Amino acid sequence: MGCRLLRSTCLKKSTFIAIVFGLLVVQIQVSNADMMKTRFNSDERRAAADGFISAMDDAGYVVTEGYLSFFTIDDCEFFSSQSDGAGCMGNNPVNPYGIYMVPTVDGEYMEDLPYLMRGDEKLYLTHRYGVEEATIYFGRTPPPAEYLGFTTYLGNRYVDGEDLVIGASLSDTLNPTNIKVDSDGSYDDAFDKDVVVVNVGVESTYLAIQQAFAAANVSEDIMNLQVVSPDVFQYGLERDADTYNFLHRAHLYKNLTEQEERQSSPPVLIFRVTPKVSNPQLNYYPRPDRFDRKDKREDFAADLNTLENAIRETYDDYTVIRNNASFPFLLFGEDCIDDDENCNGDNADTVYIGNFQWELLTETNFYVVFGANHAKTNMAKYCNVAVLNPAERTSIGEFNSINDMEGSAQEYVEDLDHLYVMHVRRNCTGHNFCFEVSYELPAGLTA
Repeated sequence: MGCRLLRSTCLKKSTFIAIVFGLLVVQIQVSNADMMKTRFNSDERRAAADGFISAMDDAGYVVTEGYLSFFTIDDCEFFSSQSDGAGCMGNNPVNPYGIYMVPTVDGEYMEDLPYLMRGDEKLYLTHRYGVEEATIYFGRTPPPAEYLGFTTYLGNRYVDGEDLVIGASLSDTLNPTNIKVDSDGSYDDAFDKDVVVVNVGVESTYLAIQQAFAAANVSEDIMNLQVVSPDVFQYGLERDADTYNFLHRAHLYKNLTEQEERQSSPPVLIFRVTPKVSNPQLNYYPRPDRFDRKDKREDFAADLNTLENAIRETYDDYTVIRNNASFPFLLFGEDCIDDDENCNGDNADTVYIGNFQWELLTETNFYVVFGANHAKTNMAKYCNVAVLNPAERTSIGEFNSINDMEGSAQEYVEDLDHLYVMHVRRNCTGHNFCFEVSYELPAGLTA
């Protein structure tokens, strides 16, 4: 769970006593384990990184540096222009996704890869990797929030000459329940902690990375291996190889100032590790086991039916249209990879439920959104609903279980506080539990 104790068996020598010229001299041998660090300020992190890079150079690897960037609404129009109208990819409206911006390497085919501009610099969102390469996140986890996650994705794959978008997770997400950091093992103590996350497909590269970080006095207790197995990912730098990318999520920060500071200047270093010479004998990591997820919809069907009937009675004088298109995106990265299908950026930590309303929202109509608040059923840390422009796949905003849903169902039915009811209107004046979609939205957004 992330709590690690130094073991006394790591000591190389026992304490010993020597007599020199009648003086009693006690010499204590300090173990390497005692020097290992799990917490770094910016200067210490930079020094450890320089030591790591030097050790990797000695081991036969080149380390190049990128950085963590956040995909904001300002990036959407540019990205959409080169990605067949993908828009904001259903972006998180409250907390932008963090993306690893890594350098390219010699021989990497780049002509078909999407990119963003940061000033005059072209930064690619996905990359092709040689089988011995690795990517590393070295820095802080987010400050206290409701959630954090690290997920690696297969981006695109060529199948019979056709470039397919796969967008499928290559392993389960690292999150506060399974990440190794120096903590008391609880969910909440995983935040604002230094961590190393290594994405790699072969054992020899990971062992070299482990040893290089140890040489830089970075503790094994914060090292996390996230396997990108050659069994599911087609490595290579040529055009027909798979591409992959990285998403770092954090949601519902508890302090907005800390959120803004992290997104403007993240205390994180990103590395790409490339061997100088290929190793002819490699031990590939196997396909990782995935967390078993279950469908629990039937457990709440009766309560939801009761709530729906109450809503209909409340608006008996209105023309009520129930949209039956609400459906879960039961997306499993491993299945999408096997079947060469689009997984739309699945995340094993959540279930996405969609309801596409193509009727224009005006001053004379509104939507009533209701469902189970799984923060109340103890099946989730939080629950949120994003309101999107489906044509542009752009999020306008959200309502969530932390700030908005509490008590909302009680206006219709008592004793069902594990459910929620929210309105979506053009004007919320006089309405409780309401999300307003104004005609005047921030730049870059339309509704």
